[in-house]
Amino acid sequence: MARKRPRKPSPPLPPPHESSRLYARIAPRHIAMFRFLLEAQDNMGYMTVLDRGVGGGTNGNDADGSGAAQNGCGTQGGTTGGTGKGSTGPGADAVLKIVFSPHQEREMRAFLESMRATIPFTVFESPLRTRATSPG
Repeated sequence: MARKRPRKPSPPLPPPHESSRLYARIAPRHIAMFRFLLEAQDNMGYMTVLDRGVGGGTNGNDADGSGAAQNGCGTQGGTTGGTGKGSTGPGADAVLKIVFSPHQEREMRAFLESMRATIPFTVFESPLRTRATSPG
């Protein structure tokens, strides 16, 4: 009797032309834990900080005398008399961009949903993408 040949593996998915992105609003004091948990998921995706929130450092934000931060657009974010890192005032949240493969969107969304038990944050789509799809 002839030996069976091992099955040839199916071809991999074609490489995507662009990455998928989600955005998260999170308190600045939780950014390090968010990054740690995301990197622990076998390089499913990576994140970058778009806006550090109030008192987050010198990432293009200039603090005026009142303690509120000016972002790069010239609009004012935060509250006067903010306490700096970890401030809980309105506008104190940092904004993160999460980049991942479109083939893993379901897994990424499930992971982010499970991570909410550890860190409080909200996930939202790109404001530009929602503006482009809504009739104007």
